[in-house]
Parts: sequence; structure tokens; C-alpha cells
Amino acid sequence: MSKPSLRFDVLLAGLISLLFFSMTLGLTFFISQHATNRLQSEVGMNLSTTAHQLSDKLDHYMWSRYAEVKLLGSLSTIQQTEQKTETRRTLEELQRQIPDFSWIGRLDTEGNVVASTNQILEGTSIKERPVFQQALSQPFIGDVHEAVLLAKLLPNPSGEPLQFVDISTPLYDKGRFSGVLATHLSFEWAKAIEQSFQSATSSLQQVDVFIISQDRKTILLGPSGWSGKTLPDSVTLTSNASATASWQGKEFVSGQSTSRGYKDYDGLGWTVLVRQPTSIAFADADALRQTIFIAGLIASFVTAVLGWMLAKLLTRPLLKITHAAQQMQDDPSKSLPNHRGIREIETLTDALQRLIHRLLHTEQEKLTFERLSQRDSLTGLANRNGLAQYIEQLPAETHSIYLCLDLDGFKAVNDTYGHALGDLLLIEVSQRLEQLLPPGGFVARLGGDEFIIVLTTQSLTEARYLGEQWIAHVSMPYHLEEQTVHIGMSIGVAEQVTGESLEQVMHRADLALYRSKQNGRGCMSVQ
Repeated sequence: MSKPSLRFDVLLAGLISLLFFSMTLGLTFFISQHATNRLQSEVGMNLSTTAHQLSDKLDHYMWSRYAEVKLLGSLSTIQQTEQKTETRRTLEELQRQIPDFSWIGRLDTEGNVVASTNQILEGTSIKERPVFQQALSQPFIGDVHEAVLLAKLLPNPSGEPLQFVDISTPLYDKGRFSGVLATHLSFEWAKAIEQSFQSATSSLQQVDVFIISQDRKTILLGPSGWSGKTLPDSVTLTSNASATASWQGKEFVSGQSTSRGYKDYDGLGWTVLVRQPTSIAFADADALRQTIFIAGLIASFVTAVLGWMLAKLLTRPLLKITHAAQQMQDDPSKSLPNHRGIREIETLTDALQRLIHRLLHTEQEKLTFERLSQRDSLTGLANRNGLAQYIEQLPAETHSIYLCLDLDGFKAVNDTYGHALGDLLLIEVSQRLEQLLPPGGFVARLGGDEFIIVLTTQSLTEARYLGEQWIAHVSMPYHLEEQTVHIGMSIGVAEQVTGESLEQVMHRADLALYRSKQNGRGCMSVQ
């Protein structure tokens, strides 16, 4: 009878050892896959965020030039055809202030250039060009194209073919069509923005930036040798998402963002693609997977040996532990039984408890990271994610008033004193906004020098009063790093009405802010 009993014990020990080995290895594999997938997903999200930020910067730049052309076209000097010398002087002054305008011309109703910067093309007819034809009745923004008439007159210092973006607007003198204001905006500005953006994201290794045309095939701007080429067939543009694809035999992960314009500028449909070699992007994830696998393999082997050696002694306690572990799969609040008297059982129980604690701690760290993702790292205010979370948690019947804030003169401070002082200025502005924030109010930084305040317990009259207080408070002098700087602030206010979505009320607040800017800044408008 003793021999069959011995074989049963050996078989039982082997089964227990195999069970522990498999469970530990399986858990290790699950944790490894989950952790690495999370890291890889975060890499893609970071690249997509980078692409979105660059796309947003390009849209803001184009909108600024578009607005400047429309503003210039509203001047009586430009609208009238008689003041040729004064018109040329005005055009050249704009070009001097904004050198990215390679050429600016005032055309008559027949498409003849009557005045232009440096008298280039004066007396020449360009009536067949889209910059004239498309602007006969409404403003026109044309996509990137190579210079036709100006290629020889305005050679590119870099030796590369000169490329332009056309911006033009119809002119009216006392209500009658009097011609077109046409401009050629050098595409070199996009390269400058891309280079500055590369410097700002230098912490990302081997990152390449591509700007792809509206046809989603032609590369307008990219690394050396890529500009003007066609996007490889292996690369699929998936709007505002990350993807992995092969580029000439090498794997890259990329984040993308398609231009959606800004305010009354509808955008040119460009797609910004930011790519990074998978060997660099996923290096941390691969290292983590290898570490977890080795640790899991060691842990699996150790538990198997312990199970083999202590099978007879641990049979009954292990059954209880296994039963408790099965219960924990359905109810995480359950815990393993505490066995005392057998050191090995105590050690195993404590080890499993610590493992569970580490897993729960890891989950808690994940939640903490998600909370941090809702805060602006510079000012500590909520960011766009935090704003969305706050709005989502508001009761449906909440009466909200939205104040869109934009600093006046911040760019001049940034350009004069540098970004470091500009960051300090943003921090102090945030503190001043919070100082006057009433109970129940919410303030967030949307990016750059844009902020938003949500009031939920105030009337529109009270919101106006608070807005004036904020403008006055923010407009007071700032003493930063032995420098005294002055800025202002404009506010657009919109009161949410029943049935109105967040996007609609924020759009109205943006329109009100735009009106405040037009009215001279440092003021508040209600939409």
C-alpha cells in the first residue's frame, strides 16, 4: 500500500508544481502584455498630441496672415486705385513687418498689377492666375504651389524651388468692386515653424515631421529628400490617430493630425504626421517586457520548486489558498487566509499578498497618472482634458456662463524677454485669475495665452462685473526677474442656453472674444 501512496504524493506534488508554474507565468505574461501595450499606446498618443500641436500652430499662423490681408484690404488707401504711390508704400511696410510675404500686389478689375512691393510685376496682367480669379467675389487661400511668374524675379537663397501659398481678397471702393489685393506667402515660414517645433521637442529622439497636402499623397514638407515626393503606399493616413507602418523597409510609429482651420480660416486640409522609429519609440516597452518576463520566469520556477518540495505539508493549506484566490477573481475585496505555524505557508501567503498589493498599487499609479493628464504642467490649472472632465460632471440643469480669456501683448513679452520669463508671467496670471475666482467657479488653461473660466452660480451681470475685475487685476504690472512688464486681457462671454451644446456656447464665447480684440483689446464682449 505504501508504494501507490508514494506515487500519488509525487503525482500530486508534480501537479501542484505545474499549477503554480503555469499560473505565475500566465500572470506574468498578462501583466507584461498589459504594461507594454499601455506604454506603446502612450507613445502613439504623445506623437499624435505633438502632431496636433504643430497642426494647430500652422493653422494659427495662416489665420493671422489671412486676417492681416483682409484688414489691409479694408484700408481706403488700398481700395482706391488712384493712390498708387501711397498704396505701394503701405504694401512694402507690411512686407517689411512680415517678411514671409514674398510679394504683395494691388490689382485692378482686369487683373493688371497697378502697385506692388518693390514694383515687381507692375503693369503685368495676372488675370489668369487663381490668386485673381478666385478672389473676384470672396477671399481666397490657395494651396502650396511653385512660383510661376516670380521664380526668376525672387530667387530662393537656398537654391530650392520657391513655393508660395496664395492669399487674396476682393477690394471695394464705396461699395463698387475695384480690384483684388493679392499676396504670395513664402512656404519658408512653415519650415521655420517646423524647425522651432523640432527644437521644442528635442527630448523626443529621431522624430521626423511631415506636412502632407490635401490630396493626402504629396509631401509638402519633410526631412531631407522627402519634400515634393509622394507618400509611400504602406503609410495610411488615419485622421488624428497613431499607427505603425513601414517606410522604405524600416518600421515607424506615427501620430497624425489633420488641419481643421482656426476661426474663419477653414484650413487647407494639410495633415501633419510625426514619426519615430519603433526601435526608439518602443525601447522602454521592450525593456519592460523583457524584465517582467525574466522576473516572472524566475518567480514561476521558484514557486514550482516550493510546490514540489512542500506538497505533502502544504496540500491542505494550499487548497484553502487556491479557493481564496478563486474567490478574489470575482471579488477583489476578498483576501488570502493568514496561516500561522508553518513558515513556508506564511512566506507564500505574504508573498502573494505583496504581489496583489503591488498590482493594486500599480493600478492606483495609473489612476494618478490619468489625473495628472488633466492638469497643465506649467500653471497647475486644469487643461482641456480637465475642462472636459469638469463639464461632464456638471448636473444637466446647471446654468453656466463661459468666459474665454486671451492675453493682450503676451507675444511681445515673450519675444522681448524670452520664453522663460513668459512662463513665469503665465504662472502669475493663473494665480491672479484664481485669486478672484468665486466659489463654484472653474478656470482652465487651453494653451498658449488662452484661458477659460466657467461660472455656475453667478448671473450674467455678476459675470460682467467679475470679468472687469479680472481684466483690471491681470492688467496690473508684473515684476519678474528684475523686469517690469505690462500686459492686458480681452474677454468674450457667452451664457449657455437650454439645449445648447458645449461646442456651441464655446463658439459663441470665441466670437465674443474676437469682437473684443477688434474693439481695441482690454475689453469684454458678450455674445
